[in-house]
Amino acid sequence: MSFWKKQDNVEEMLERYFDRCDQCFDRFEKAMTIFFAQGLSDDFEEGVEETHRSESKADDQRREIEYLLYGKALLPESRGDLLGLLETYDKLPNIAETVAFALSCQRVAIPDELKAKFEHLFKVNMEGFRLARKTVTTLMANPKATLSLTKEVELKESESDRLERDLLRDIFRREMDMGLKLLLKDVVLLFGEISDRCEEVADRSAITAIKRQL
Repeated sequence: MSFWKKQDNVEEMLERYFDRCDQCFDRFEKAMTIFFAQGLSDDFEEGVEETHRSESKADDQRREIEYLLYGKALLPESRGDLLGLLETYDKLPNIAETVAFALSCQRVAIPDELKAKFEHLFKVNMEGFRLARKTVTTLMANPKATLSLTKEVELKESESDRLERDLLRDIFRREMDMGLKLLLKDVVLLFGEISDRCEEVADRSAITAIKRQL
């Protein structure tokens, strides 16, 4: 049986929503790859716009699901679980858009000597997103297998924390303008916010999985 005891087209809409979020992160990752290679180029700015458009489409899809759920398409306990999961997961495409826009708006130029560390931190957080996405997919299909995946997300978040602290120390030990240091600090914290939100998704998934096994 479907985990959500499918009624109407809820499960199909969920698949579309998560696909929209995947597309948003694909656009975001592409934009950031360009950023690390070219800096604040026109190609990067186009990537920022594509990330924004993808996030908006995911938002529209999420609202459609919420309207359907409020129309009592599911049993009350399933509806509450799903609304909570959607609310938490929605923070992921939102932070992708926020990071891309912040780099574009603040015109942040990462010094060459720090670029490798920033790129490493970004990649670790993208790995965190993919693990969180896998956790949700597993929750939908096989709740009992969810908990082991949530631990992987937690480990990735811890790895991101270690990289953040190391990079912040490196930034503030260097001889550079304090204004640039503060901008770079904000970028580090924004990158780290991705894995923080992934951990929230994992926690929500774990709680839901446990409830389903009671």
